[in-house]
Amino acid sequence: MKLQSRNAKRVAFAVLLCLLLLLPVATWAHSSNAMAAASGTCFPGFECIDNAGGTAIGGTTGLVMDGSLGSSVSNLVTIGGQSVSGTLSINTGVLFGGSFGTGICALPPCTVGNFGAGTLSISVTSFNGFSGVLFQGTFGDPSANGIAWVYTGTIGTGSHKVYQYELVGPVSGTWEGNVTVTGQTAQLFFSTKTPYKGGLINLTSGTTSILTPEPASIGLLGTGLLVLGFLVRRKAKHNA
Repeated sequence: MKLQSRNAKRVAFAVLLCLLLLLPVATWAHSSNAMAAASGTCFPGFECIDNAGGTAIGGTTGLVMDGSLGSSVSNLVTIGGQSVSGTLSINTGVLFGGSFGTGICALPPCTVGNFGAGTLSISVTSFNGFSGVLFQGTFGDPSANGIAWVYTGTIGTGSHKVYQYELVGPVSGTWEGNVTVTGQTAQLFFSTKTPYKGGLINLTSGTTSILTPEPASIGLLGTGLLVLGFLVRRKAKHNA
C-alpha cells in the first residue's frame, strides 16, 4: 500500500513538472518586452525563421523595411534549420514614449523608445511544398507597448565602432493564409559611428519565432498525463 502511494505521488509530481515546463513557452509567446538577442535559438514547439541583411529607413514617424522609400527587404536564411529563400518585410507605427536623441543608455540593454504597432510579412519561394506569403500579420502590441526599440550597446572601437539596436515585439497573424498564430520577432540593426537618429539603418540579422498549431498537442499531452496521474492515484486508493 505504501509503495503504491509513493508511486502515485511520483506520478503527480512528474505531471506538475511537465506543466510547469510548458508554462514559460506560452508566457514568452505573449511578452512584448523581451530583449532576447536575435539568434537561431528557439523554444520547442515554435517555428523559428532566421533572416539576414536588409535596410530600414525612417525616424520618429516610423521605420519601413519593405523595399519602398529606399529601404530593402531582409532575406530569409533558414526555417527550423532548413535553408530557404524568401523575404521578410516590416513596417512600424510612429515613435512614442521616448525620442531618438542620443539613442543610448549607460547600462545597455535598455528600451530607449517604442514604435506603434505595425505589420510584418514573410514570403517564401518554397517551404515544405508551400510558396507564397508564409506569415502576415500585426507586429507589436496594438493596445499598449507597441514595439520596443532597444539599445544593446556597441561593438568595435575607433572607426569600427558600431551602435546596435534591436526591434522587439510580439507578432500575430495568419500562417499560410489560413491558420491564426502568434509569436515574437527580434531584429538586430546597427548604426555606424554615431547613435541612430533617423534615416537609413542596416539590419544584421533577425529571428521570428512563431507558435504553430502543433503545441496544442503538447497541451493535450500535459492534460493526458494529469488524467493518468489521477487514475493511478485513484487505483492506489482503491487497492489500499
